[in-house]
Amino acid sequence: MKKWLVPILMAGAAYWALAGFGSEKASIGALFALTVSLWITAPIPIAATALLSTSLLVLTGRAGEKIAFAAYGDPIVPLFIGSFILAKAMELTGLSDRFAYFILVQKWANRSPKALLWALALIPCVLSLMVSNTATTAMMLPIGLSLLSAIQARGLDKPYAIAVMLMLTWASSVAVGLPVGTPPNLIGIGLIEKATGTRIGFIQWMAFGMPITIVTLAACWGILWVLYGKNAPNTSGAAKVAEEGQESMGKFQPSEKAVLAAFSVALLGWMLPDLFELALGKKHELTSLLQTRVPPSVPALLAVALLFAIPCKDRDFGRAITWKEAATIDWGTILLFAAGIAMGQSLFETGLAKDLGQLAATAAGAKSVWAITALCTAAAIVLSELASNTAAATTLVPVAIGLAESAGVSVIPPALGVAIGASFGFMLPVSTAPNAIVYSSGLVPSKEMVKAGLILDVVAFVVIVACLYLILPSLGLA
Repeated sequence: MKKWLVPILMAGAAYWALAGFGSEKASIGALFALTVSLWITAPIPIAATALLSTSLLVLTGRAGEKIAFAAYGDPIVPLFIGSFILAKAMELTGLSDRFAYFILVQKWANRSPKALLWALALIPCVLSLMVSNTATTAMMLPIGLSLLSAIQARGLDKPYAIAVMLMLTWASSVAVGLPVGTPPNLIGIGLIEKATGTRIGFIQWMAFGMPITIVTLAACWGILWVLYGKNAPNTSGAAKVAEEGQESMGKFQPSEKAVLAAFSVALLGWMLPDLFELALGKKHELTSLLQTRVPPSVPALLAVALLFAIPCKDRDFGRAITWKEAATIDWGTILLFAAGIAMGQSLFETGLAKDLGQLAATAAGAKSVWAITALCTAAAIVLSELASNTAAATTLVPVAIGLAESAGVSVIPPALGVAIGASFGFMLPVSTAPNAIVYSSGLVPSKEMVKAGLILDVVAFVVIVACLYLILPSLGLA
């Protein structure tokens, strides 16, 4: 019961602080504060908090039943489901493992400690563009530990081991280059479209997301090499470990080919409307037809259907994935996203998001779109140290939109700053699941995670704001 005390007190304090805005806005603010506090203190599972928050919206009369629960049928929810199942199939069939070993056997990847660290940056980053960062880090951890043993660098007295472990989590988390790479990306896209009617396409996202990913990944490598590269070991043994792993997998299996084919279909479907827009223009009849009939959720679900349809002789059940396996995806994150839509919509419709934005802008002295973007990005990074990236994005994107609206500037850069910044909490073992996974190895002292993570937090903030500032105007998104 003690764990409920802080959320209840926060809800009461929020209602009291917002009472001057009227009872409707004050009660929405209290529900918002209660939800955020429950996400941070976690007396119940985060997914259960999501369901509770939506139920309370209805119970308190702040939203009708059909309006509140309609969020669970938002078109982006099927996109979540489809991309999660694709990622699960990639993991179960070993396709992601094969990719990792393929890179590690290359001479450029194991010729020196610097090269090996860069390879261990590239592999999880590329995988995490398509697979969840948690799954990617969990898959890469045993590979990383085996490599450290092979090069005799596995131990608390080996600084290079810290670099390798932190690289596995950092590289997985900075992979924001594709919209489907991490839930906060889709949260940002969904709430921006609801607030402005602007749909950020797959290629548009890549235009700013990939530069942020690439520059931040290079920064990860530089920070870790400077901090922990001294007296790095000989890496000649890494090639043997990778070769043995590749040999143990054998030939390319039918199930892996099926997953690769399904993902290719999804990728083509995600990119096709944007490619036609670039080639024919936004107003062309064929462009409009594709954007209407091929929204991102459709290719994802068609790809999932292929996973269940393509015969795979190497698996006992004859397909790349079973429904029992597919049903093990992270449904909690999906529920959290849907609940965030419901709460965000209530914040918008009551005008509380705009009022909170005005207060934040006044307090911080932020009036221009880029000052607001910087403020919101920093807030997202800080909050993501204490809460999951999904909870951080769900909490702050509506506030960022309200803040921008109150200042009369574009809501897109601040909302994107939050969506991307929410994935960049690196300081604490509890900040992200990947951080917790590598911390469990016992090779990363908490003080080293904090020290290195703080440096990367600052660098990532600068990279995010700079890339958005330089790229969004040319895309017509600022």
